[in-house]
Amino acid sequence: MGRILVNHRNLSEVLATYGLVVLAECLGSPIKKCRFTSTATVICDDDTFRSMVFEFEHPDYDTLLQRIASLAIARVGGKVMLLEDATKIMILDWCDMGGFLGDKGNFSNADKLMFVRLHHDVFKELVAAGEDLFSLSTDKNETNYLSNMSSLKKNYIDAGGVYDSADNTFFAREFLLLIALQNFRSVMTRLTIDKSVIYTLVTTWASPNCLFAALNADVSMSAWKKMECRTAEFGNYGLVLKSGREVMQTGAAVAI
Repeated sequence: MGRILVNHRNLSEVLATYGLVVLAECLGSPIKKCRFTSTATVICDDDTFRSMVFEFEHPDYDTLLQRIASLAIARVGGKVMLLEDATKIMILDWCDMGGFLGDKGNFSNADKLMFVRLHHDVFKELVAAGEDLFSLSTDKNETNYLSNMSSLKKNYIDAGGVYDSADNTFFAREFLLLIALQNFRSVMTRLTIDKSVIYTLVTTWASPNCLFAALNADVSMSAWKKMECRTAEFGNYGLVLKSGREVMQTGAAVAI
């Protein structure tokens, strides 16, 4: 059984759990069932309060993490690709398709292979099977183009501060977020076009397919927690992720 503390109000952390589920499936070591559950609120290593846990049934979570940490990142046919023992696992070309909340001006010139490798190196450095995996971070002498999405930019949105495009704090969870960006681009499209997205936290044991359906469709069960996440604009083309808020459900629930 695996457990990871999650800030459920941060959509990027929720998406990172989806990235873990997807990558486990691609590695032929699937998660059998999973759910989000409430827990006593704790303050984690990144000074963030977390009050939910992503729980999942997996036969060997430690080995799964080590396999993810051992993946090779290479450019094949002009595309950045994840490989395990020369076997192609996934192409990461989401950055070529738009819908990214990062600094598009600078990120467009970044070397995408080095970008993915950097996040993978951070994951390898911080990987752990404990509940605090998502709160672990390290500083690098590089710009983190995922910072608009992964840190909620509280200094800009809440305190009226100035956006710092040179954010160099990298989280272990962000490599898994990259996997989610590749596989759930519809969420990014809604955030960038509609400036809002509804996401559902499945709080009862469910299959990964059910988890995916709840993210991509406006359906839920009454016991599940429905959240809304919005983006805020800054500058000429920048978007930052705001903290999610719970949405009160009305009407009849639809089961998946």
